[in-house]
Amino acid sequence: MSNWNDSLITGVTLIDDEHRKLIAFIDKLIDSMKKGKNNEEISLVLNNTINYAKEHLRDEENLLERHAYPGINAHKRQHAQFTMQVNELVKEFTITGVNASLTAKLNKTLAEWLVSHIGAEDKKIGEYINKQR
Repeated sequence: MSNWNDSLITGVTLIDDEHRKLIAFIDKLIDSMKKGKNNEEISLVLNNTINYAKEHLRDEENLLERHAYPGINAHKRQHAQFTMQVNELVKEFTITGVNASLTAKLNKTLAEWLVSHIGAEDKKIGEYINKQR
């Protein structure tokens, strides 16, 4: 995965703080999988990561509503699509347990999300909210 870096800054403290924490959860998850931790340990880290991600997406959507963000519906659809992708990977984990293929898929899905969503879409939110201040 990748660590937090300044290219992901949106300029909205709540979003940036939550993204930092989310990336830390993701890094721990990927690291646990690569180190061959047992399925029980990975399941705990996976559940913690997913629960935090859901909390973050909810917080972000509430922020968009409070600021009447014009692209809110499209943004919510992106969140829903990402959630579906992650749920599919969780189902696979439940069936197969951790393996190299699943680790690679999870890493790819999460890395693409960081680049395409946080690095681009969430930056638009930051620009919009910061213009309102």
